[in-house]
Amino acid sequence: MEYTTQELLIGIQEKDTEVFRYLYKHYSGMIAGYVRKNSGSEEDAVEMIQVVMLELWMAVQNGRYNEEGKLANYIYQLTSNTWRDELRKRKKRSSEALSDGELQLKDESELDLVHAIVKDRQLNAIHEAMGQLGEVCRDIIQMYHLQKIKLQEIAERLEYDYDNLRKRIFDCRKKLKQLTEGILAKDTQE
Repeated sequence: MEYTTQELLIGIQEKDTEVFRYLYKHYSGMIAGYVRKNSGSEEDAVEMIQVVMLELWMAVQNGRYNEEGKLANYIYQLTSNTWRDELRKRKKRSSEALSDGELQLKDESELDLVHAIVKDRQLNAIHEAMGQLGEVCRDIIQMYHLQKIKLQEIAERLEYDYDNLRKRIFDCRKKLKQLTEGILAKDTQE
């Protein structure tokens, strides 16, 4: 399936797993190729794919991507900038003398990768849990948390009593949290 740029952006904002699969399928080769051509290992390439996809997601969520030019060009630019920053960090780290105690600390990029992987798993679990929520809960959470609509306006749209809506969103969040934790627990057992 092919997506328009607008469909991709909506899918990224809504954390649509099919859109993320599409992005990985279509752009991971470009990202990995760039990293390998510029002094990176296979491990670096895999890490950079994750980092760039996370950066893309954050750029869309924060409004930093403003649809000027093609999405592919933006992803390439993100890859280029992020990889250059990583190479600068490595060069700086290798030129500084480290004490024995400092040598035993975890590599900063390793911690970043761990955080990115954990965040990616959490986002995927939340997205999966959203699909398991009832339609009303899903709509309320999407309107309030993703579309940033005020509770009063949501209550009017859905013809809910405001106080009942406050209780309902609390219950929906609790259910989402339980579903997400269940999914994460299942993933760690596998």
